[in-house]
Amino acid sequence: MRPRARIGCLAALCLAMAGALRAADAPATYASVALRDGRVLHNVRVMSDDAGSVVVRADEGLLKLAKSDLPQAVAEAYPDRAPPGASTEYVMQRFDPNQAPEAPPPEPGGKPKPKPKPSPGPPPEASAVHMGCAITGFQKRKAFENVLGCAEVTLQNDSDAPAPIRAADFVCVSADGTRHVGRNLFANTFPPSVKRRDVVPARGQLVDIVSFSNEDMDVALVQWSR
Repeated sequence: MRPRARIGCLAALCLAMAGALRAADAPATYASVALRDGRVLHNVRVMSDDAGSVVVRADEGLLKLAKSDLPQAVAEAYPDRAPPGASTEYVMQRFDPNQAPEAPPPEPGGKPKPKPKPSPGPPPEASAVHMGCAITGFQKRKAFENVLGCAEVTLQNDSDAPAPIRAADFVCVSADGTRHVGRNLFANTFPPSVKRRDVVPARGQLVDIVSFSNEDMDVALVQWSR
């Protein structure tokens, strides 16, 4: 092969590789994406992808979406990634000559003294607002004959976006201080129907029945679990 022909082939190969790299770096676009919370986005362009969410630009604006709300076809293209683990840091302790010596070992045959049990700390404080929604009221409510530990919860959404909720988003504190995580959502209809999730409309209100236990109990408080 002549030198000029070889140079022409190499130049064509370089141009083809550069075009392929530009195409691979181009963000994915979708004509429309139906989210699992009921929203539909149009002309969606994926801008960035991190551990548990993606940032997209659509006709509706620049949005950050949880990967759990993406449809299956889009979620498979952007699987969840584990965040990088924190590196272990070692700190050298300064020698103190006045430091108290370690306790001597117990004598043979003697019973070791039990260590005092640490006092339990207060439970983590739950946020008063979740996904832009606040719990404005609750009352004890019976859902079914065999599901007695329920509460009717009133929610107010002060944000401009619909807020998806699940039963596990709620925690009930009984009169004896026991915490119960929500199990199921029931529609406020007759007869009640079980729902896996519900959506609080933007700038709107929603009343749902949340089951916490099959046993009857006194509901002292209903709050967000996180």
